[in-house]
Amino acid sequence: MFLSGLFELNQFWLFRKTPASDKYFDQTVELEKEKTDFRRIRCPLCQWQPRKSDRWMCVDGGHPEYYYNACHTSWNTFETGGKCPGCNHQWRWTTCLSCHNFSPHEDWYTDENG
Repeated sequence: MFLSGLFELNQFWLFRKTPASDKYFDQTVELEKEKTDFRRIRCPLCQWQPRKSDRWMCVDGGHPEYYYNACHTSWNTFETGGKCPGCNHQWRWTTCLSCHNFSPHEDWYTDENG
């Protein structure tokens, strides 16, 4: 009887809500609230503005960002801040789908609305 009571107590502690789990939940909710404002994103070279439906692919490449462990995931790079959701590589350079030139990813973000 004592052991079964101890087992039930352990189950309670295992599924108990902790302040740490509350913090994690709050951060997740905040991230879901954030939406990418595509009006503030444009190619620094030709001013082309990407849409939510545009996709980039994680591929091996040379200049300007030498990376040879690509996972071939296709995603919108601006919804993740340039981080590939497949392999977690943080891309520093982004190719414009209009003029096909490379620019530093952070240079795509502007303070003004399109």
